[in-house]
Parts: sequence; C-alpha cells; structure tokens
Amino acid sequence: MKTIKVKACFVLLVLAVTMLSCGIGYSEENDLGLQSTQAIGEKRVLIVAVRFPDATPTVPIEKVKQRATSAFNAYVSEQSYGLSSINYDFRGYIMLPNSLSHYKVSQYNNQVDADRVRNLIEDTMTVLEKEVDFSSYDHMLIIPAVFTTAGTGYGMICYCANPGMVTPIKKIFGLHRAWGDRGALYETLRSKGGKEFKGGVFVGAENANLGMFAHDYFHALGGIYDGGKRFAPCLYDYGHQSDASSSPTFEKISIYMGPWDIMSQHFIKKGEPPPGLSSFTKIRLGWIKKQQVQFVKPGETSFALLSPLSKGGNVLVVKIPVNESSHYLIENRQPVGFDRMLPDSGILILEVHPNDLDGTGVVKVKPSISSPSFDQATYKLEESDRNVFIDKKNNIAIIPLWEEKEKLGVLVTTPDRSKVAINAAIAIQKLINQNLGTSDNEKETVIVEAIAAFKNKDFEKSYAIATRKHDGR
Repeated sequence: MKTIKVKACFVLLVLAVTMLSCGIGYSEENDLGLQSTQAIGEKRVLIVAVRFPDATPTVPIEKVKQRATSAFNAYVSEQSYGLSSINYDFRGYIMLPNSLSHYKVSQYNNQVDADRVRNLIEDTMTVLEKEVDFSSYDHMLIIPAVFTTAGTGYGMICYCANPGMVTPIKKIFGLHRAWGDRGALYETLRSKGGKEFKGGVFVGAENANLGMFAHDYFHALGGIYDGGKRFAPCLYDYGHQSDASSSPTFEKISIYMGPWDIMSQHFIKKGEPPPGLSSFTKIRLGWIKKQQVQFVKPGETSFALLSPLSKGGNVLVVKIPVNESSHYLIENRQPVGFDRMLPDSGILILEVHPNDLDGTGVVKVKPSISSPSFDQATYKLEESDRNVFIDKKNNIAIIPLWEEKEKLGVLVTTPDRSKVAINAAIAIQKLINQNLGTSDNEKETVIVEAIAAFKNKDFEKSYAIATRKHDGR
C-alpha cells in the first residue's frame, strides 16, 4: 500500500512540474482558464538581420532596426499594460554562407520545409557563436534582408519557428499543423560549434509589418501547454491560408475575427500600425488578471462598466461561461492607442471555444452586422439594429449602454428582459444627450435616479423616471 501511495504522489509531482514547465499557472480557482506564466517581465531578444550572397536588401537597415526594436517594444508594452517589455540586442547585417534558394520557404503554412527553417536559424547561430552567449537571451528574431511577398523573396513574410515550424508536427485533416505530444517548451537549436539555444524563435522579412513581428513573437512568448498547444494561437483560418487555388487575402483568411486581434489579422492597411489584441489573447498571455474580469452566469442579470481595452483599467472584460467548451468575452474597444486603427468602436462580443485547434476558429467575433471585413462588428445603444445580442439557447442577452466618463456600460441579462432594458437604456441616453453642455441640476438628478434604478435591475422604474422627465411631466 505504501508503494502505491509513493508512486501516486510521484505521478502528481511530475504532473505539477510538467504543467509549470509548460508555462501553465495551475489553479483550481483560475476562472480565466489557461494562462501563460512566462509572458510577464523584461525579455532579452536577440535580433539578427541576415543577408544572402545572391540577394540585396531593399529596405534601409535603420528603418528595419527601428521597426524591430523601439516600435516593437512600444507595441508589446502597450498591449501588456506595461507587464512585458523587450530588451533587444540588434545585430546586422550578418552574411549567411548559402544562397537565398537554400533557405527559401513556401508561403503556405502546411508546405514549409522544417529543415530549411532549421538551416536558417542554425547557420545564423554559427556565424555568431564566437561572440554571442545564446543562453543569455529568451527569444530570437531573425530578419532575412530580402523584400518578400507571398511566394517571392524569402517565400513567407513572417512565421514562428519555435514553437512552430521546427517543432515535430502531425497533420490533422490533411491541412492543419499541430505539435506532437512533447513536454519541452521549445526545440533545442545548435550552431555547428555546439552552442545551444532553447528559446523562442520567430522570423520576419525586412518588409514585415510590425503586426507580423508581434503576432509571431506572441506565439513564442506565451509558450505551449498540453504537449504542444500554443497559449497564443493563430486566430485566422489555417485551411484558407494553405489553399493554393487562390491568392491569400484578409477577407479569405481572417474569417473568424477580422482585424480585432493581430493573431487574426496583422494589420488593416499597408504602411500603417497594427490594431491591438483582443481580451482573449491578453488573458492567455497573463496580462488581464482575474480581478479585472466580471463573471456572469447565463440567466443572470449584471451591469458592468468597461474601460477601453487598449488603455487598461479596473474592469476590462465580462466573461460568461456557457459550458466546459465555450464562453463569451465582452470588451470595450475604443480608438485609443493602437486600437485607433480599428474600423469601428463599441462593445465587442467574442465567442470562445478554448479546446478547438490552432487555426480552426478558437475565437469568433459575434458581429452586430455581418460583413467580410468585420467593419461593423461592435454593438451600440444608439443604433436600433446594433443594440442587442441574443443567445436564446443559453438564455443570454447582451446590451450596450451609455458612456460614463471614458467607460462604456454593458448589461448582461435574459432575452425576456432585454426589451424593457433597452427601452430604459435608450431613455437614459436621451436624457444624457439633452444635458450635454448644460448645468440643469434637476435634469442631472433625474439622470442619477434613472441610472440607479437601472443598476438595481428595476428597468421599468428606470424607464418611468427617465421618460417622465423627457416628456416634461
């Protein structure tokens, strides 16, 4: 009996150590779900611009360096609310020993030759091995100095190599790439002299957009769990990205979220900064804490004031757990910081299926008005065709509300209570609009009373208070 108990304890200990080594913050009380524990703090990143004997750079190295260092760090710092940063060491140009054709890869995820990727990384390490202590870096960015578009130049503009292209994989449905059942976070890479690097590696061509650098860095930064799943998965469609029958476009590939997370779409317009991350990716990377999330069960009625997601604040997300395999996330997206690039603003609703595979729709925006570009995805109280989301099956109604200072209200309730709640909210908004730029104390008192009744879930009373003043009675 003692032997059995000792073996059981040993198994539990190994399981706990394995979970921690894979970046999992294990806790039975972690209602946020899986979160990486290694995306916090300053990370040392070795950035190397590499040249090929038969190819000439077209982008000035000063511009490449600025995008890959200071601009990159500014993006990471803003999206993480200052919880993560990059301490970079930029090297370049470094001449590689072989021609571009020796390293060039396919533009399609499912056709990338892992040996070519490994050759690029390990040849870069070999050139630097006498002057660089690779163990002092957390991650590595390699920049092939050749102008690249889909299939030209280096072949693929940007990708994550580790964990990614050099990690042992298996094919699913003949097109999806996933990691084998391994416990290690990253594949070990070696220079010809035997120097090792065990951190994340991502690759981006000289003309790669800032959003591309960040997208693949977040894959590496978060690490993996459960034998090879990435904490920060791709949120675009792998199948469409790997379809060689037509040219890749955002509307073809970013079918689940559009530009509402750079893990779905790297940028909106060429030459412009990328948009920010969604609450899903920020939660996965450990940048949104449990105390910043308001939890509401289906069938409950709850009021929340959400700070702009890009700016940060005390409450950033409402989470509605539906079942073990799905939940909703509600966030307030405003033209603040990098989110100023987004085509729309307001309350955004995400449907999350955390057990789905990378690149198959882990997160889906539930748009108020459907369009391939997701340019009218948010919910707005003042627009009648965009002021409620209903999920009858799960007894959920989500209603955008008025703004209080820089925060935006949202109500989670039931479909049967949605109509009276919307009427009350619209009446309150009308009063607020009428009172803008005035100092009507009586009207302000009515607004306060109507809002108080609304927050107390007495929507009929709230509506009566607001409309009595509005009608002049």
